[in-house]
Amino acid sequence: MRQSKEEEEQSQSLNESGSALPSPAQSSPYKPLNADRDCTRLLRIEAAQDGDPIACTLFEVAFGDRPKFDALSYMWGDGKTERNITVNGVDYCVRQNLWDALHYLRKHALETDYWIDAICINQKDMDERNRQVRMMHHIYSRAQTVVVWLGKSYAEYEAVLPDLKALQHQIPSSQSAAPGEPADAARNSPAERSLARKLYSDNYWKRLWIIQEIAQAQKIKVCFGKSAAEWKQFTHFMTMHNLGSDGPIRLERQREEKYSGSNTLLELLRRHRDAECQDRKDKVYGLVGMTSDARGFLIDYKKSFFEIWAEVMEFMNKHGLFYNKDILEVGHLVKFLLMGDECDPLQQIVRSYAPREGDDTNITDPDNHRSFELQGAVLGCVICVGPRPSEIVGDLQAVDSWTEKIQANYRGDLGNAHRDNDTMIRTILELDDYSLSMKCFDYRSIVSWPSTLSYSRDGFYIGDWVERLRSRCRDSLAKDTSSDRTSSNNCRLFQMSYRRKAPRKLGLSSSGVQVGDIVCCFGWPRRAVLVRAEGEGRRSRLQVVGTAVVAEDLKEERLDCFQRSDWSENKEELIAYLDARSIFVLLAK
Repeated sequence: MRQSKEEEEQSQSLNESGSALPSPAQSSPYKPLNADRDCTRLLRIEAAQDGDPIACTLFEVAFGDRPKFDALSYMWGDGKTERNITVNGVDYCVRQNLWDALHYLRKHALETDYWIDAICINQKDMDERNRQVRMMHHIYSRAQTVVVWLGKSYAEYEAVLPDLKALQHQIPSSQSAAPGEPADAARNSPAERSLARKLYSDNYWKRLWIIQEIAQAQKIKVCFGKSAAEWKQFTHFMTMHNLGSDGPIRLERQREEKYSGSNTLLELLRRHRDAECQDRKDKVYGLVGMTSDARGFLIDYKKSFFEIWAEVMEFMNKHGLFYNKDILEVGHLVKFLLMGDECDPLQQIVRSYAPREGDDTNITDPDNHRSFELQGAVLGCVICVGPRPSEIVGDLQAVDSWTEKIQANYRGDLGNAHRDNDTMIRTILELDDYSLSMKCFDYRSIVSWPSTLSYSRDGFYIGDWVERLRSRCRDSLAKDTSSDRTSSNNCRLFQMSYRRKAPRKLGLSSSGVQVGDIVCCFGWPRRAVLVRAEGEGRRSRLQVVGTAVVAEDLKEERLDCFQRSDWSENKEELIAYLDARSIFVLLAK
């Protein structure tokens, strides 16, 4: 689910856990952690009367000293109400839900040190935050108990549900009622059913971070209102009321399957794509610590969403974590998790991360982890580069000249060629310049590969075919007659040929298209790539140099979707190699 606008605004000044940072005018309760050892901070709540202010002591502990502590797992709250506490004698502001948790723990479980992310991490120190978040899976796995705090709103049920008293902290679990066997008067009562539904649907279960916190825990205690239940009791109570398979039931199943091999990075990203967090970077960072195959992935909140996306893709490629899944589909999933539909303008990303002049980072080894192997299909080879869309709109002579070339190039199939052309021109007239500019992008991949890797299934060498077409079309080679060089949309129309009769003949491409470029598509998305052969004969190398969209797909509102069912039918296969940024360009909607 999406956060409200109000929550998004609050997240700029409040960390996910619900703590506001002290103002610059105040002294800080934090001293830098020892950089020479693995350590963290623990919080001790000072004893006091029920109505007294909450005071805490914060101190550093080294993991090597085997500290004993519990870890709090809770929901940040809406931030509308804030309360003051003191930490190491310094005024500190926390959200209401965290204040309620501290008040509860002071009353019911005082003789314990706690790890609470809002206070134990100096959220203002980004380097410390990066280091501590990397340790969180260790922290929750080493905690004696993970204390789940669902809030104080459940107190209303205690008067009508006497069986809850058997779950309070003061009564040892050995004396409590057997799981699923509440007092007869309360069994299946409307009040009990109402409580079960409220517990099951608590917004806490939607939080992304709890997935790791629950999964890593040795022991879990669930606290709500003035009551508490051991995890097994709690999940049995949920199961008894048969409310569904989400929330705590799903997390219990995940705990049971912890060593089954299902906790791969890819599976966790898919399974928890709807989990909520205030910082979308946590869609990745919040899951890495509990994966079975992605330890070693570095967490760095200073990095942009795009940089994190690229690092995820390259990490998965390096360690073979795609597991024969479609790389482009996985790329789309990770992009959606990190950025949703709100993304920096693609042109800005392409400019920022495009190879610079004289850049020596070009990759010539297809086995490099930054090189992604994709199975594609050849739509055709460019035999004519046409005008820009702006010329089609405003220069009727350019339209006539373009149509004459269609007549010359498709004499054996003029009906379908004219149909393609009419479709494309109508679409160009209907769309504005910005919409057209978002169809194709100029981006040259930094990966090249030997053309000898690109034989078709029947042994046909694609490079020979391309060279013959180039020779036949010498007169069409890149004569730029465009009069409009100021338009923001520099895409070009093109015509293509195929070995056999092809259903798709025309399209729109990025501005750098040349005669001889191969138009190659993949199962996902609808956008194709331009592949160019550099060099002569069988020593030539292939490289992706831009993108293209065939005429019938130009009218599609979004191109980040599956190809038509016949996308590879009767077409030559082409193994293409792309870098992460080229994939990102392909995935633009």
